[in-house]
Formats: sequence, C-alpha cells, structure tokens
Amino acid sequence: RAAPPTSVALALPPPPARAAALGSAMSAQTRASTPPAKKPAAVAVPEVKGNAWPGPVPLDPEKVVRKQTRPIGEFGGNIGGVFWSIFVPICIWYFYGCAILEEGSLHMPPWDAAWWHRLYYELPEGIAIRPTWKGALAYIVWVIFQAVMEMVLPGKVVDGVRLKNGNRLKYPMNGMLAYFFSHVSVVAACYAGILDPTFVWKQMGALLTGAVLSTFVVCVWMYIDFGLLWKRHVNDPEFEEDWGVFTLKEMATDFWMGVARNPRCLHSLLPSTGGFDIKRFSNARAGLTIWIICNWSYMAAIYFGCHLDLEAGGEPVCEATGDWNRIGYSAIFISLAHWYYIFDYNWNEPAYLTTTDLRHDLYGYMLSYGCCGFLAWFYPIAFMGHIAGQKTPLTGNHLNFGLGVTLYIIGMFLFRVTNIEKHNFRSYIADGGDLTQYKVWGKQVEYIKTEEGSHLLCSGYWALARHFNYIGDMVMCVGWTVACGGPKHGFPFVPLSYVAYFWIMDLHRLWRDEERCEAKYKKDWYAYKEKVPYFILPGIF
Repeated sequence: RAAPPTSVALALPPPPARAAALGSAMSAQTRASTPPAKKPAAVAVPEVKGNAWPGPVPLDPEKVVRKQTRPIGEFGGNIGGVFWSIFVPICIWYFYGCAILEEGSLHMPPWDAAWWHRLYYELPEGIAIRPTWKGALAYIVWVIFQAVMEMVLPGKVVDGVRLKNGNRLKYPMNGMLAYFFSHVSVVAACYAGILDPTFVWKQMGALLTGAVLSTFVVCVWMYIDFGLLWKRHVNDPEFEEDWGVFTLKEMATDFWMGVARNPRCLHSLLPSTGGFDIKRFSNARAGLTIWIICNWSYMAAIYFGCHLDLEAGGEPVCEATGDWNRIGYSAIFISLAHWYYIFDYNWNEPAYLTTTDLRHDLYGYMLSYGCCGFLAWFYPIAFMGHIAGQKTPLTGNHLNFGLGVTLYIIGMFLFRVTNIEKHNFRSYIADGGDLTQYKVWGKQVEYIKTEEGSHLLCSGYWALARHFNYIGDMVMCVGWTVACGGPKHGFPFVPLSYVAYFWIMDLHRLWRDEERCEAKYKKDWYAYKEKVPYFILPGIF
C-alpha cells in the first residue's frame, strides 16, 4: 500500500507556474517560489534539449518537496528487512554445502553445528565459505571489466520508460558486444594459463561470502549517499519525489528495499546517457553474464573429474587430463539453455527497460544481493554445481533429459512471445502509433486506457491472464530441474530449491504488482480485472 505524504517533506507555498518545456521534464519535482515577496518574480526557463545531464533547470535542494509514496510494510517491514538480509544468504550457503558435500541431497538437520563448522573452517580455502582475497580480487576485476565495457563499447542509446519526474533515462544497448567479449576474454585467459578453467568450482565458497560482503558495502553507500544525503542528487535526471530517507525508523526497510529507483553516478563523465545506471548494471551486466561463465567453469570441473577427496580432509582433486564421457546430455543442455537465455536477453535488451525490476523496484539489498550475490552464484550452483557435485557422472538419464528439454522449449517460447507482444504494444504507443490500426493475432487490439494515461493490453496472450508472461519462466526452470535427475542418482533437491524460490518470488512479485496497479489505476484496474479475470493460469487461477 502507498503511504500518505510524509510530514518530513518541507511545507512550502504552491510553486509558481512554469513554462511548458519544464512541465514535461520535471513534473514530479517541485520548485518553490523566489524568496518571500507578495508577488514571486518570474522564473527564466532555458530551452530544453533532451534530458542529458545536468537537468534543464537547477533546483534548490532546500526547497524541494518530497512525497513518501513508496510501499510501506512490504517483506515484513523493519523486522522483515533484517530477517531476509540474513536468511537468504544462509540459505544459499546451505544449498551450496548440500551440492558439494551431499551430492545435492538435503543435510538434516539444517542447523547441524558440526556440518556448518566443516563448511566454513575444515574445507580448503576457496571451497569453504570463508572469504579469500583471491576470490574477492577476481570478482572486483570482473565487475570493473563489465563496467568499462558498458561505458566504452559502441551501441545504440535508447530511452527508458518515463519516470515520475517526467524524464526518460537513456541506456546504452551494447550488451551483446559485452556478452561476446566476456566469453572471448575468459577463454583467452584460460588458454594463456592466466585463469584456471575450474576456478569457479575451486573458489565458489569464497565467492558466495564475498558477494554478501561486497553488496552489503554497496547498499551502505546507497543508504548514505542516495538516502541520507539525497539533496546532493536533486538535479540528477533520475531524481524522483520519493527518493531518500524519510525517517530513520524505517532504516532496515530502506536498506532492504532501497531508497532510490535508478541511482546513477559519473553523470559528467557520461553526458550522452546521463550517467552510469547502477541498478541496470547490477541487474544486467555484473550478475547475468557471470552466471554463464560459472556454468562453463563447472563444465570444466566435470570434464577434469574434479571432486573433493573427503578421506583426505576434503582436498580438491582434478585429473590432469579430461574425459568427455563424464559430460552428459543434461550438463550440455542446461549450459546451452542458460547461455541462450542470456543471449536472448541481450538480443532483446531494450525490452528489459519496461520490466518491473527497472520501472518500479528500488535498488536496495534485495536487488543488489539478489543480482550480484544470489543470481550470480546460486543459479549456477543449483544446476551445474549440482551436476558437478555428483560422484557418479550424470549420464544415461535419457528420459529425464528428454522431458527436461520439452518443458524448456515450451517455457522459452511462452516467455519470449508474451514479453515481446507487450513490448511491441508499448513501443508502438511510445512512437505515436495509431492504435486503431494496431492488430494482435490478426484482430483489432483491445486495451483499456487509464485516466493516468497508460494502456493496459487485453489482447493476445494478455487476454488469457493478467500475468501469463510469467508462466514461461516457471515452466523453464522445472525443465532444468527434471534434467538434473536420473535413475542412478538421488532426487535433485538443490535444483528443486531453485524452482521453489523462483515460484515464490514470482508469485510474491505478482501480488505486489497487483497492489501497485490497483493503487495507481484505481477504477481502471477493476475494469481491467473484469476484462481479464484470471491472475496467471487461464481458467484456473
């Protein structure tokens, strides 16, 4: 639910009328009148050309009125913010331990102190979950490399969706080039002997803990710089009315959820894009590509027969020569499916600018750790890490492999066509298209135009259910999990943990989205629900 405007906002007299050019660019930011006078002096407004940094009209930080319109109480408020910030990393450590020590079976009870002592202290450096300088340095180099590529590689600059302040932020679309050079660089480093192909398998424990620490530091910076010191950013193009800390009583919630929606830095260095978007980079570059690189490293570990010699104290052992017979169809399928998943994302990179992550979610520990800690490391652990942890190579599981591939193809098809359908509809409107001429599935498009100005698509896949686009993702991960099982191996609990997380996350996100849309569109949302009555499963739910 949205909170009413907070009393922390400065109580100022109504702002003077503005020129039309400023009205569209800065609609959500409030300028106070000139120093007290019976009749405020007119404000000279320069010509607005685009929305590059700095903003068209400087604002006085002391006279900006903010509104606390961010959701309050989500994820359990302050108690929930503390709980989830601790509980989620512990879960990832636990499933990592299950993958390397239990072949993917669950260790019971999960609070076994001796088991955790072994996982942190007794296993060798890198594989244990204690941090190492080697793991930290490797990840720092990776993040810097990705950041430099985003800033310097050529690519089309695309406008994002319109913010509350009226601006449309600019984003460089060079993800495909960055994806390509990431692979080339890693392969070249391995070929030159600079990087061990099995590095991730040997360092994953340290990388997990390093992610917890590094994202914590980033979020402390977010809270201080963009939260407590929000006045520094009032003239940044991404500043919105609900930025910053409103009260210290919500510290844990603000740390978990975030205090800024699209925090940026390096504005003057990158004027063509209005700065370096920290959230987009975290979500799309630093986390997604490393997931794929980790998969290839796990593939190398399988190829070289890497395993922990538990009789020798858990020392990592890899054969001097590899054997392709150790690599089953499932490992190849999952690695290629994940690779294509991120390839597809980069190929359709502009579509990401309209997603919930970028449009609505604030950038706090939930997204920072979620992208650079959870996604980056747990996603590869859950599948390829599970397969690499099997004492007997996962081969000969033809039935599981076939079912997994079938589910994946169905899910990938639904994922792509549903999201592209909405993206094309939104892009057509943004480009000024005539909706009387727009067709979906060969029929005149149906939609609801809200009083707020948005268009809610009610045709094609979006007539089946309000959130039908999530079905594809949910089916895909089931296919990956099925492929991780086999007649000679135990139940794939670690891959299943990913399914459980993903389904819970998606459903919770959808309920949050429903509440946000109900508050935003009001009666128009009820009309939309009447027209598209099903939540996610047509005819069922």
